[in-house]
Amino acid sequence: MHDQTIWLAPKAISFTAVCAECADEHGFFAAHVEGRLELDRLHGSATCARGHAIRVERANHEPIGVLSALSA
Repeated sequence: MHDQTIWLAPKAISFTAVCAECADEHGFFAAHVEGRLELDRLHGSATCARGHAIRVERANHEPIGVLSALSA
């Protein structure tokens, strides 16, 4: 059994991903899962067509590290 997590970008609301359990059992073409996570939510869940549970997490809203702007 796989511990599956889909990480979404801070501004993303929809996703299409591969269910690792289905990919192992039935091959890649039978393995996709689609869903939504509204912008006001940080966590959610999805279930593939065969019933495998997948966590959905929104990535950190704050940038990690140092950002710098290049001047022209």
